Amino acid sequence: MKLSQVLSSINQVEKSKFISCLDRLCSAAIHTDKQLANSVQKLDGQIKNASGSEITALFSLVSSHFKVALKEQIAMSGPEISLLLNILTRDGNSVARLSWIESLYEKEWSELRNTSKTLQSEIIASKDAEGFERGTLLGIYHDCVHEAFFNDEKINREAKITDDERSILNVLADRLNISMDETSAIENLINPVPKNNVIEALNSLREMGVVFINRKRSEVLIANEIIDILNCLQGKELADKHTLRVLRSLTDAELSNILKHYGKKNRGIARTDKIHTVIHSQIAVRNILLRDIYNVNDTQNQRKERLKNLIIELDINVSKIGSTLGERINVIIDTLNQSADDEFNVLSAAGFKEMYTALKAVFVKLVVAITMLCTLNFDDFSLRV
Repeated sequence: MKLSQVLSSINQVEKSKFISCLDRLCSAAIHTDKQLANSVQKLDGQIKNASGSEITALFSLVSSHFKVALKEQIAMSGPEISLLLNILTRDGNSVARLSWIESLYEKEWSELRNTSKTLQSEIIASKDAEGFERGTLLGIYHDCVHEAFFNDEKINREAKITDDERSILNVLADRLNISMDETSAIENLINPVPKNNVIEALNSLREMGVVFINRKRSEVLIANEIIDILNCLQGKELADKHTLRVLRSLTDAELSNILKHYGKKNRGIARTDKIHTVIHSQIAVRNILLRDIYNVNDTQNQRKERLKNLIIELDINVSKIGSTLGERINVIIDTLNQSADDEFNVLSAAGFKEMYTALKAVFVKLVVAITMLCTLNFDDFSLRV
């Protein structure tokens, strides 16, 4: 749901937090951003009185500042915010009942707790093991997260993982072949996610300008433009629906290779379950296409050829597909992301049906009119005139 559509469906009170957030960002940025300053000046500095289209245009100009501010606020927030954002940014959850969001949160919390317990057992079981088994690698990551979280207490500061520490931990997880769902589960062992904190977390996100809450309909709304920013902050280059499209184009063997790379069960698993596991594990699509789907002995040319065939299978029509792995991956990601924008310029199934019904009604009237004209006696008509 586009920001303009969200703004047109809610009242002024429900917009207030977002507008206040926008006002603060504009006030801080107009001194260095001339284009933004001109836009604010046209509104006489009264953003609260701006129309929906003016607010949308203003957000487009200030989105980069919004992204920086949001990144800082999320870093200072509790772990429940991250869990809630994972839910809200999924396809189909941009407009959802509050009760639905609460049920999804409870389900995710339960899955996160179960994964945490499983990983903790693996870590304990391999504590005295020699070599670098999977449990040992998980234990190394656990110890690093523990140190990153609690090291602030040594200097009498609140325990938290800073943005710099997070970026280092992300690199470490990638090198140790630990998926994103597992990193969240390990962090949950150190900084547990509250079970019943959805309403408070949603109100915090509303204060940040991330979500809109329609109290009358008990709905939570989040605009596509904000979802794009959140996906970028989470390192998510493709929406789930596009990632799903890529995964469905892969063979069973390639899906098994992905699961094997992250130490997940891959034998005797149905194809649909493999795809679900990859999606739920939040594995970056770039890593999937760059390394995870291939066999160990596959050459660089074989990998490039596979991406060429994948571009054909995905029905991607471009003049140049690139000569390197990176270039071909960029073509796939950029084209699929662009297709999301193109969808708004394409007539939907509901719109086509409505157009067909309208044309059918007009066509019937036209046929009746032509039939009546054909039955008239034009000679008698001309004499009467």
